[in-house]
Amino acid sequence: MGRKFNRNRGRANTTNWENATKENENWQNYYQTLNLPAAEEWDTFKKACQTPLPLTFRVTGSSKVAHEVRTAINEKYIPLTTGVSIDGGETVVEPPAPLEFYPDNMAYKFNVAKSVIRRNKEFAKLQRFLVVETDAGHISRQEAVSMVPPLFMDIKSDHAVLDMCAAPGSKTAQLVEALHKDEAEGAAPPTGFVIANDSDYKRSHLLVHQVKRLSSPNIVVTNHDAQFYPRIKVSENEYLKFDRILCDVPCSGDGTMRKNVNVWKDWKVSNGLGLHTLQLNILLRGLQLLKPGGRLVYSTCSLNPIENESVVAEALRQLDGSVELVDVSDQLPNLKRSPGINAWKVANKAGEWVEQPDGPKLPASLFPPTEAEIEKFNLDRTLRVYPHQQDTGGFYIAVLKKKAQDETAGSKRTREAEDDDEASKKAKVDDETAAVVPAKKEKVPRDANEEPFIFLPADHPVIEKCWNFYGINDQFPKDSLLVRNSTGEPTRVIYYVSPTLRPVIQLNESKLKLIHTGIKMFSFQRNTGENTCEWRIQIESITLLANATSSKRRAEASLDLLKTMVTEAFPTFPQLRERYPEFYAQVENMAEGCIIVNIPAPTGGVYTFPVWKGKGSCNLMLPKEDLHEVRLRVFQIDEEKAGSNVNNNNNNSAKKPEEQVSTENKEDESAEKKEEESAEQKEDASEENKETPVEKEASTEENL
Repeated sequence: MGRKFNRNRGRANTTNWENATKENENWQNYYQTLNLPAAEEWDTFKKACQTPLPLTFRVTGSSKVAHEVRTAINEKYIPLTTGVSIDGGETVVEPPAPLEFYPDNMAYKFNVAKSVIRRNKEFAKLQRFLVVETDAGHISRQEAVSMVPPLFMDIKSDHAVLDMCAAPGSKTAQLVEALHKDEAEGAAPPTGFVIANDSDYKRSHLLVHQVKRLSSPNIVVTNHDAQFYPRIKVSENEYLKFDRILCDVPCSGDGTMRKNVNVWKDWKVSNGLGLHTLQLNILLRGLQLLKPGGRLVYSTCSLNPIENESVVAEALRQLDGSVELVDVSDQLPNLKRSPGINAWKVANKAGEWVEQPDGPKLPASLFPPTEAEIEKFNLDRTLRVYPHQQDTGGFYIAVLKKKAQDETAGSKRTREAEDDDEASKKAKVDDETAAVVPAKKEKVPRDANEEPFIFLPADHPVIEKCWNFYGINDQFPKDSLLVRNSTGEPTRVIYYVSPTLRPVIQLNESKLKLIHTGIKMFSFQRNTGENTCEWRIQIESITLLANATSSKRRAEASLDLLKTMVTEAFPTFPQLRERYPEFYAQVENMAEGCIIVNIPAPTGGVYTFPVWKGKGSCNLMLPKEDLHEVRLRVFQIDEEKAGSNVNNNNNNSAKKPEEQVSTENKEDESAEKKEEESAEQKEDASEENKETPVEKEASTEENL
């Protein structure tokens, strides 16, 4: 994020907001007839819908760096922007404020126009900080109410989690962060995983860009129609059932009209009617894949009961007795909400109210439950978030639990077993058809990798070399390393995946359309000296390996040396010997190659970085976005003002040839970064992009 969005993708919804007509008689008549929201709230509700959304963002994860970012916002940038006035002193602008409902004050609301940010130096400093931290993956631009569904999932570190309709991935990121929360607090790495799926081939590749920033080996990205998501084999006689599933289905998106102005002119009754069956099929498939005792969260960014309560009610009706709604009224107490409804009217495509089903055009599943079903379903346990309640978009959320086997004894036999087989057969037919009938190839981001996932044998010579050179202990799983090429041999990059994902990948090669998994652990380094290992450790894996390696390739350094490495080009051995003798004494007799360096953080704890020891200098191996971020967060140095003395690690021109880190490797990394940027320019920043045909969000730099 942080770059200008491609303006050729029809984003009049954001650029023409002020001048657009924000009225729709059909929309108003429809919701007023439904009494949604209550009549006494209508004027406030409509006014909120006609007002642009505030900027909202959250600090990602719960690691040490995340807490440092939050501290910087609270202690530096909020005071810096407090009491700032505009319009000749007549208007005092509100500084960023934490979202009241979000745990640990890790999300913020910022209601300031871009024109104010550009004119005011205090806000410009905040904007610069947000852009740098977003580029580094420490801040995620996300609409406030879109953050809510994952907060009801109650994810544990050993859970198998499925995100059925994941792209572009903001909610997926929250799921992954929840999986790693205990690890950030000192626990062992999670044994669970997140499978993020999207039915659109192109968008599934854009999803990869979002999850890559999380540096988690516990993620798989797949490309399947969620209605027929295939069963995943985890052993010869066992198929995977998920502990948690997010079912954030495609929807008409009328809850997004505060940012998508096209919703005002395009809204019609048929939008919701046309999606009802799709939404129901996805929800039913999710419930089939859910483990007994597991939890599924169904959500839309629509306020239409046809897409919400009617879908949930029909799922409860079909899975009679095996699924129930969870009462979450005591969770997120600061989230203002309204209960789901038990009664609603149904209109046909012409907007005429009807009383009875009309075949496939108006199926019975659209209509409200009977009196007996109302008491049984408890639809009031679902929740609606209206825009006027806390200055957000509109959303609907239902939390469902699959009862344990003994809880469903004596109830009607559900359709689950037969539907599971039917869905699997359908998925198989689709796969076979796709293989026989060549479809038109969609254009995907340049960083898309369509090579196979091939695990390396644990005794592969390259793995043995890395283990011996870095002193990696044998408890670290050697059999979880893979490559992405047709030869199955390590050439440029070796990836690492969580051991629990190995059977998911290996046993489902012909069935699961895998797009991405794994994090970079080792990268090939050309032109290395003798007695060294040409495979250097990647920053994505440094935390995993830091505690698994011996002291033979480890060193301790000072915070001042870190500052030198992020601001000066390749400090030479004589410079290090003179200025940092303790560090130089540790690395002097080490062979050329990668070193794991621990540095005490100013707020306590340590930073861990990979450093390359060359023939005559040392180099901090960080992407340029991370270098910029460390300079700004740790040392308050903005590279835009630091001039030519600031080192750019992707530029080798300042080095002597014998000291250069391989130009080819650097070009590979630079190319990959540019490709990710290209993909990012095509990705909407909004989580709700998939939920409506309208393009929805400007890039981070435009909005921040």
